[in-house]
Amino acid sequence: MSRRAPRLIHLEFDWDDTAEIPAATERILVDADQALQAYWDQWHKQPIEQYVACDFRDVWRAMSQLTESKLARGNTFCEWGCGFGIVTGLASQLGWEAVGIEAEAFLVEQAKRFLQRNQLAGEVLHGNFLPPGSERLARSQSDHASLFHQVENAYEKHDLQLDDYALIFAYPWPGEHHFLQEVFRCYGGEDSLMLMFLGPYEIELFRKVV
Repeated sequence: MSRRAPRLIHLEFDWDDTAEIPAATERILVDADQALQAYWDQWHKQPIEQYVACDFRDVWRAMSQLTESKLARGNTFCEWGCGFGIVTGLASQLGWEAVGIEAEAFLVEQAKRFLQRNQLAGEVLHGNFLPPGSERLARSQSDHASLFHQVENAYEKHDLQLDDYALIFAYPWPGEHHFLQEVFRCYGGEDSLMLMFLGPYEIELFRKVV
């Protein structure tokens, strides 16, 4: 008897977009705002075309509610394309064993400084967040910015397995959210979750089932 192919279930997840943010978390977010503004003010010195920031306060609200819900099978967290490490740091503050993967060396350094400055325990790794071989899942490669990171694969480089993580967070480039969902479906761990920021007030949650 053949095993059924894994699939993704879209979970109903009505997070509260008006939830109050604790003062300690808000201080971290203010520091993040300042770090990003400093970068945008000097963008011409270190232009990164693919970097776009999500709404970190809404992501914290969603992650806080998800943490309290106990929906995850564990507390391991991985952020795909962590940028300045802000979501990775927020996950760490919420009690997750958090890792962020980033292809841009400049952003890796900025993320490490952000975590250290705010005394957050998350870890940031330099490399490609796509598992080896997952490129084959792309239907139209020209549409997927994540396929063009010419850096060593993070999982091979750091001896990691994607299916070890209970929660994956991603903010996909426009047009590639289906691709990243398919990567998660094929390579994520059984019963693991994917939290995906898709735009203002639009955060979706998926579970992989076999």
